[in-house]
Amino acid sequence: MLVFCDTEKKPYEQYEDIKRKINEFHGVDNASDEVVIFGNPCTMQIISKHWTSKILKTPAKAVNAGLIKEYTKVDNYKGRADQINRIMEYITKENYLEMRKRVNELLLHDSIVGSTNFKRFIDFLEGEDVRWIENINNKLEM
Repeated sequence: MLVFCDTEKKPYEQYEDIKRKINEFHGVDNASDEVVIFGNPCTMQIISKHWTSKILKTPAKAVNAGLIKEYTKVDNYKGRADQINRIMEYITKENYLEMRKRVNELLLHDSIVGSTNFKRFIDFLEGEDVRWIENINNKLEM
């Protein structure tokens, strides 16, 4: 199982707590490094890369609503299921390739705003070789 996490706001207490619990569950100090996909400050940082290189500075939906409306025509974004479904309609094969390029330009450290480790998983998820799953499982069983 992969876990997609928002790092949210400093001091990142909830995010760090999730990582700690994953590590404890597996009994491996860095288990969370293997299974947690993060977006700083939020998942929308990665989704927005389908349309723009702009870096989101905050997870605040009210602050990011204008950007979301600009690219998806979803007005007054609050993260409701119907709004998320409408946003997903704007993801295409073509802008997926753009997202992939833009995500590759982002930093990797989870405490830096505008960062993600999603690029690590893109190649895994797109590839035909599924040994990466076994590799993760082996690291978690140490």
